[in-house]
Amino acid sequence: MRNFLILIFAVSLFSCKSSVPGDVLPPKKMQAVLWDVLQANEMAEYYGAADSTFKSLSKNTEYYQQVFAIHKISKEDFTRSLSYYENHPSRLKPILDSLQSSIQRLDKADTIAKPGPPIVVDTNLKKRLPLIKRH
Repeated sequence: MRNFLILIFAVSLFSCKSSVPGDVLPPKKMQAVLWDVLQANEMAEYYGAADSTFKSLSKNTEYYQQVFAIHKISKEDFTRSLSYYENHPSRLKPILDSLQSSIQRLDKADTIAKPGPPIVVDTNLKKRLPLIKRH
């Protein structure tokens, strides 16, 4: 019985260790950054479809830079972390599942579609912010 308890303790101790390397964004932060990157993509797609003169590639890059600034990370931090999670699918899956759940909750809550650009929620400040400046 004692050996069984030691085995259970050892398994639980090692299974709790879900840390990532120091140069990789932790799962919660990666989830927040990915959420904002998805919203930046939506903004670029929305304005690109609405205005043929809209430079969606350059705006997309600009939006990404704004997301990285909000989260105080660099493009390299993001790409390194994304590469890590892509190479460790068991660690990426919970992040993507959580994002999917968030999207489904928003879809259920937003039963009436309102025209207009997508609103970006700064996950650090927990309040709505326009991602771009309107003139």
